[in-house]
Amino acid sequence: MTSDLRRRARLFRIARIAVLVIVIAFFLAPYGVRSWFPVWLLFLLQRDLSELGTWGYWDPSEPTPPVVAEPAFRWIHVIEAVAAVAIVGTLLYAASRPSGWNAVSSKRQAQTEAILSREASAIARHPATVTCDKKGVYVGFVQDADGLAEVGGDQAFLTPEICDTLYQLAVKHRVQSFSRTGRAIAVLAHESWHLRGERNEGLANCYGFQSGVGIGVNLGLSKSRARAMMREQLATNASDSGTNVQYRVPSDCRVR
Repeated sequence: MTSDLRRRARLFRIARIAVLVIVIAFFLAPYGVRSWFPVWLLFLLQRDLSELGTWGYWDPSEPTPPVVAEPAFRWIHVIEAVAAVAIVGTLLYAASRPSGWNAVSSKRQAQTEAILSREASAIARHPATVTCDKKGVYVGFVQDADGLAEVGGDQAFLTPEICDTLYQLAVKHRVQSFSRTGRAIAVLAHESWHLRGERNEGLANCYGFQSGVGIGVNLGLSKSRARAMMREQLATNASDSGTNVQYRVPSDCRVR
């Protein structure tokens, strides 16, 4: 095999390893990353690479090159294999580590829940407790709900994802995502209005968007940014509600 053919073969192997790493990284990436990354691009990369592999490493218009036995052992192959295993192993190790709310220490989790309970109590106008439902007993994917609160009660539950976003804002003073942070604040405010006694889901959303400005400020946002977040939540309320029309706010709802 000529040096040019060896170079092409090596580049092809590196490309396949790169595609493998991209695919694994995609599935291990946070939801916010996966949501905007076009999945079809992964299939396109794999398809094009597979087609490239069927061409061989020579120009079909040229005479078929003579078959030359590959050397039995080449260090470059060992180095490439070790590098591929190391990359995949690193990604799997990173995936096995706690992430999100599970990576937050018990002390910080308790601190966050105390902060959220304070905000909920202020809206409910009576003592209330906000709990982050780590086991998914009350809220989460199965229940198809980010939060839950008994109307007029004193207990609200939030998903770990919502709690982690609010923790990042209130304790770490970080905004992971404008829309995600706005959503988390709106969920907390919405459930707080249920604790206050509001049964109507649409009104709880409207009041939640309005109260969310104050919550955002209390958690560390500027008033203008908190207002912008809640106005975005109001603007997307109809599409976010989908077929659940009971969650749509009244037409005269405004965030000032």
